[in-house]
Amino acid sequence: MVSSSNSLKFVFIGAGSSFFTMRLVGDILGEESIEGGQLVLVDLNDSLLEETKNAVTKLVRFAKGNFEISAQKNYRDALGGADFVFLTYATGGYERWKKDIEICTKHGVLQSVGDTIGPGGIIRTLRTIPVVLDIATEMEKRCPDAWIINYSNPEGAICLAIQKYTKIKSFGLCHGTPDTASWIAKEVFHVDSEKLEYRAAGINHLTWFTDLTIDGTNVYPQLLEKLIQSGMDKEEPISTQLFRTYGLYPAPGDRHVGEFFPFFLKERVLNDQDYEWKNNDFTVVDGWRSNLRQLFDEIRLKDSGYEKLLEGSGETATHFIRSLVTGETATEMVNTINKGYIENISDGVIVELPTFIDRFGLHPQKIGRLPDGIAYKCDTLGREYLLAVEAAVTNDYSKALQAMYLDPLVSNCDYPELLLLDLIKENRDVLPQAWSSCTSDLESLGGRAHL
Repeated sequence: MVSSSNSLKFVFIGAGSSFFTMRLVGDILGEESIEGGQLVLVDLNDSLLEETKNAVTKLVRFAKGNFEISAQKNYRDALGGADFVFLTYATGGYERWKKDIEICTKHGVLQSVGDTIGPGGIIRTLRTIPVVLDIATEMEKRCPDAWIINYSNPEGAICLAIQKYTKIKSFGLCHGTPDTASWIAKEVFHVDSEKLEYRAAGINHLTWFTDLTIDGTNVYPQLLEKLIQSGMDKEEPISTQLFRTYGLYPAPGDRHVGEFFPFFLKERVLNDQDYEWKNNDFTVVDGWRSNLRQLFDEIRLKDSGYEKLLEGSGETATHFIRSLVTGETATEMVNTINKGYIENISDGVIVELPTFIDRFGLHPQKIGRLPDGIAYKCDTLGREYLLAVEAAVTNDYSKALQAMYLDPLVSNCDYPELLLLDLIKENRDVLPQAWSSCTSDLESLGGRAHL
């Protein structure tokens, strides 16, 4: 239970994600249940950390917020007495993500994102989980009652690791499902997003809407017709095809959901169908980052643009904080370990589903059964996360390779073990030392000892 005090300490690990940090701070400043406290920014990059601290200071001053702002390079120096710890970092940074895609492409594996599933998601799991567990271990010593709010990817793997291997309370958030619900409301049914009520469940970046109502009326039977009439079936053709196949509509759009089905990301299919989201060449992501940097610099250098950050980011972290602090009940999508919430997905698998929040914590809703085809797909993907996270925790190459063999996109690769070896070799500097010994042993055997 969070203290009812309105003075709270927030720690942002990965504050160098400058504009995202600013958006979260803007949400905190706009939340009436939070009257003040401390904002502690943590990042390894000195220049980004200083820039973000200066910009946050200006934003807080503009909003007349009652917050003490500080910056630390070492998260251990920031955690004492924290109430909420935001994780927004990526081990190895943006350039490492690009390198993941480059290596996978050479081995024939195309990924429209490469941060959740596929070999890109697996190597990101291996280099991210050790840091996550180090942070949580320090929190057990310095702020054992604090909550982790995770925004880092792979969301499912990180949430699984925290919940399975630590005592720290946590919730992982993704705006993908609510954003897709809003898109369905506005672009497909042409109503305000507030009019559409929904439930969805599955795994992160592959949830499925189980219920859609407008003004109390079930509109699911109209969805396919409305998608076609509005032309939105052409905007998200993979999602529409999956809806026709499985009977439920997926979220959060083709860019993510296509990665879970390997046949959509074959080179010939991508050329034939001309899907918008092909192998990630980062052109779009670079554009997003450039636009966000311009908005950040508007505040940092021009002392303007504050209003945009105080309008609300659309993220739901402060909804959770409000409920935990005041007891006001809210319902949001959360990543949590399945404990019978979805009956035909194995217990122990990380799932994403609607959850009630109040002063006493998180209370996942019982979904019942998903259609068997969907449940089996999610179960397999969840078991892949179990293997990948165990590999990251124990530095076990065989578990990592088993995760690769279970991964749908790796089926497009001729030699998964050589791809995994190349990814590990490229990431030796950000992986535990044990991985260097492992790859050295494999290289001495020609890299294909188990073929």
